[in-house]
Amino acid sequence: MKLSQLQHLIAVAEAGTVRQAAKVLFLSQSSVTKSIHQLEESLGVELFHRGSHGVTPTAAGRALIARAKVVEAELREARNDIDSIVGAGTGELRISISPTVSVGLAPQAVIEFKRSRPRVSVQIQEGVYPDVLQSVRTGDVDFAICLMPERPRDEGLSCELLLPDRVTPAVRASHPLASSRKKLMDLVNADWVIYRLGRSGRDVFEQTFLASGLKPPSSTIDCASFAATLTLVERGDYITLVPKRLFADKAAARWGIVPLAMESPMPAWNIAVFYRAEHELSPVCLAFLHELRAAATDILTRQSG
Repeated sequence: MKLSQLQHLIAVAEAGTVRQAAKVLFLSQSSVTKSIHQLEESLGVELFHRGSHGVTPTAAGRALIARAKVVEAELREARNDIDSIVGAGTGELRISISPTVSVGLAPQAVIEFKRSRPRVSVQIQEGVYPDVLQSVRTGDVDFAICLMPERPRDEGLSCELLLPDRVTPAVRASHPLASSRKKLMDLVNADWVIYRLGRSGRDVFEQTFLASGLKPPSSTIDCASFAATLTLVERGDYITLVPKRLFADKAAARWGIVPLAMESPMPAWNIAVFYRAEHELSPVCLAFLHELRAAATDILTRQSG
């Protein structure tokens, strides 16, 4: 089993076809096909189901892909360690950020990190709790910064609280409901737009109502784009759920939306960072974690001052 074969395996699984994987790898299709066949022969199993519309991993393929991603992540960390030892100042950092917390905290940490380590390659992608945790576990990303419930599920990952937060209903500034304090039960029959990337958004939405003994609203739009969600709220008579810190960071002002004044506290969904438990972080990752903690402390200090 060769490292290149594992890299080809991951590429084919992510691309869905050998042809597309070959383009990503800058190799010929025949080279990638041969590499996968040799890997299958060495293991004595088929790693992909092959069809007219592409390939999908078999059970054995999924198991090997998960391990291969961990190997790839460890090699990336090893390169980061070596770069730090020789003083190259290079390396690679992969971060997943929930769109609902992508203002304020995360950008501040990334900007400060790049000032001190300008040659480090930083890759940022979107991800939400709990879906993104698998990417942390396999090493696809080094950190996941996201909203989490007050009592997160035990995922075998290190979880560090950065900022306390709560979800809040939000509407456009001229919405009829924006003029007075509301109870959650007053919003059951309203029209809602729910930001959801994976299952997370609807989970937050439904749990918010169920925890108060209420049936979740039925008049809803599910939207996989956070920007589109805010635009719908800005231009229509919709309500959405967003982190309350969105307003503390003044980002919501760009969209013309405001939080509804609620008579009772809304559920806690705090901002946290997840990374692999019992995993020795590279100097690059430790440096970013330091900036992330510093940014959180700075935000809390400014808001309490």
